Order: sequence, then C-alpha cells, then structure tokens
Amino acid sequence: MEVDLVAAQMEESVFTAPLKARGIQFYELSGRQNRLPENYRLFRRLLAERKYDVVHLHIFHGLSLWYGNLAEQAGVPIRIAHSHNTALRKSRTKPLKLLVHQAAKEAFADKATDLWACSGQAAEFLFPRKILDRRGFRFIPNGIDTNRFRFNAELRETVRDDLGIQDRYVIGHIGRLCYQKNQGFLLDMLYEVLEGRPDGVLLLVGEGPDRSSLEEKARELGIADNVIFYGTSDRVEHLLWAMDVFVFPSRFEGLGIVAVEAQAAGLPVLCSEIIPQEADITGEIVRLPLSVGAKVWAEAVLKIKHLNRIPGATRVAEAGFDIFAVAKKIRERWMRQGDDRNFTASF
Repeated sequence: MEVDLVAAQMEESVFTAPLKARGIQFYELSGRQNRLPENYRLFRRLLAERKYDVVHLHIFHGLSLWYGNLAEQAGVPIRIAHSHNTALRKSRTKPLKLLVHQAAKEAFADKATDLWACSGQAAEFLFPRKILDRRGFRFIPNGIDTNRFRFNAELRETVRDDLGIQDRYVIGHIGRLCYQKNQGFLLDMLYEVLEGRPDGVLLLVGEGPDRSSLEEKARELGIADNVIFYGTSDRVEHLLWAMDVFVFPSRFEGLGIVAVEAQAAGLPVLCSEIIPQEADITGEIVRLPLSVGAKVWAEAVLKIKHLNRIPGATRVAEAGFDIFAVAKKIRERWMRQGDDRNFTASF
C-alpha cells in the first residue's frame, strides 16, 4: 500500500520524520491555504500523476469538499470526507467564511462516497442535514495507542521530580495555545484555585500564537510562578501521568482527543459542555459551561473526584478508541478497492 500526505501548506511536526521513515510521501500544493485556484489545479495534476484508488479528506470547512469533487472527476472510486471540527476559529472574516462553508457543503458533500466524522457534532457541522438524514455518517474517532498511555506510577514520580512539582497539586492541559483551546480561562481559574490550594500549579503543554499573551497575563495576575509553559512533547503520556487533574475549557472541538488520552492515563477530567459526548469514555467527566465563570470552575477542580488510574487505558480501548482497531476499520474500507500489490491512497 502506498500512502501520500497531501496538504496546501506543510509544517514540520513530531510525526514528519517517523512517517517519512516508513515510506510515506509528502506533497505540498501551493504552500498557502488561501491560494485556492492554485491548490485545486495542483491537486488535479497530482490526481492525474498518482492515480489514487482512495482520496481520504481530513477536513473541517465545506470548501475543502471541492477536493472530493476533483477526485470524482479524476475517477477515484473511494472518496472519504472525514469531519474533524465543529466551528471556525475567530477572525474578522469569520461571518463570510461561514457563508461560504454553508454554500460549499450543500453543493459538494454528495461528491464523497463516504461521510465520516469524529463525533455527531462534527458530522452536523460539515454535512448538510438532508444528506445526513438520507445517508447517515460513520463514526471514526482519532485513535490512540492505549497501551502507551497506561498509567505508570514510577514514571509519574520521575517526571514530577524533573519538573520540581513533587508536592504540588498539578492541573494539566494539552493543546495548541490559541483562541479555540481557551487557555486564558485556565489562568483565570488558576488564580481562583490558589485561594484554596496555594500549592496549585498549571502545567500547559503545547505551543501556539497565544503564548506571549498568556505569559503576560500570568504575570499580570501574579501567578507566573505557578504556571509551567512546557512547550511541545512527543511523550505527552509521561506528562499526563504527572498531572492530578486534566482541564479542557475549549470553545469548540470536533472530538477532543486529548480528553480521551487523559482518561486513558487515568485522570479525572473537567471540560466545557461543548466537548462532544463521544469523548466521555468513563462516564465520569465533569462538564461545565464556560459562562459560569472561572471561580465556579476552580471550585469544581478542587472538588473533582479522583479516579482509579489503573484501568483507564483498558476502558478507552474497550470504547473503540485504540489506534489499531481504528486503523483496521480505515484499512478495510480503503482495501475494498485494489489490493496490496497495486494500491495508492491520498489524504
């Protein structure tokens, strides 16, 4: 099986090197997201050159469904549209982008042979209601290596020692530092938490455009010494083991896979009520509206029930989120066309 990763704009990540080592080919189109005509032209050319059996679109905006239309024109037999989000990020042009999104999904969703989504809310965002009523969608979550997240008490203590948080109450969060993930709210919450737990510390894992403003806000609130800006990591499971509670105040999410990872690591989770129900594996996630404010969230963090950390990974695997089970489902659908000797897929 040959698999290509195709994107309008490529960025290096912790996944790039290991994927290339496994023979995955990377194709960047124009290098810019907003060069739509050029991206479409280059993708059409790539379809002609590579002659794919499957085009699997991992998308969140209706306009990206046009790639499925191009794939249909090129004779690609399997065209999967896989929805991964439930809203658009904040911007000055967001109202216009939503109008285009609505028009495009009405026009092009039926060009996909398969409608997949990581949650029901994600399906409703990308696919028109009339098409969902007629065709439905398939729930395919982002899989995780559940064994990798299985709790390790010894490594927990090692990581806490390394970070200097041995005797602290560690509130954790993993996510890109941006508007969607809403880390500014976490800082307001931590300010309130410290009234009752002076030993509290917020461990923020991730990078993003909001980092400098978040650092400034922490200084203004006088809590900078209680916040760790860790940056990115390819061993997030170790950091999850070091945490005492995971807090996830996103403004919108397609699924919220880090909340699933946190449960696999055995952590109690407090999240915003917009997180799709599919992300609640244990049935014990605490959900709150953001509108109740940081003080109420702080009170919830201090009262949250701490779970038995041992069976978390097993429960997540049993719920269908294990990466090997998810990969098997995807492979089975891809392999309905072609065989192992002559098969190419793009996404």
